[in-house]
Amino acid sequence: MKEKLINPFKYLSLRNALCWGIAALILASVFYWLNGLRPTSLTQLDFGGSHLWIATARLTAAWAIYALLMYVVGTVVSSSKVRFADVAAFSMFARIPFYVSVLIFAIPSVKSVFALAMDGNVNAMMQHMGLLTAVGVVSLLVLVWSLFWEYKAFAESTNVKNGKGVGCFILIYIVAYLLSGYLLRFIG
Repeated sequence: MKEKLINPFKYLSLRNALCWGIAALILASVFYWLNGLRPTSLTQLDFGGSHLWIATARLTAAWAIYALLMYVVGTVVSSSKVRFADVAAFSMFARIPFYVSVLIFAIPSVKSVFALAMDGNVNAMMQHMGLLTAVGVVSLLVLVWSLFWEYKAFAESTNVKNGKGVGCFILIYIVAYLLSGYLLRFIG
């Protein structure tokens, strides 16, 4: 059971990964919309929310850029056959921890403290240092979980592992982050 939680991609069928990934993307889109959040890149968001379709389109575009880069790099680097369906489904499932991390904004006190940060009110924000520290620690742990799963999704779907896989994954992540930050500005 522990192994399935650490690396679910060895045991997860393509259909299950795709279904869970799509369900998570839909739920995340609704959550973003209801809480006034807007994805601005692969890993960033702000409080400039708008319509549900815009949240869905932005999340889908960020994932698609990421999955496409994984596929292209995997096809070039891997010595085995790489299927886009595997890369797309596993990368969509691997985004679930990131969507879980955004749930912290459902807590009203967290949302209000981060609203102070968005307004630039540093003095008022410093009064909530304990909450900010707790949110930071939880966010860091979930970020590590998310990056680990996303690397495992890349490694399993493309059969590019170890040092070569880690190097390729880091390159993919940086390019996807920058590219999505640029392209998402044109949606909505």
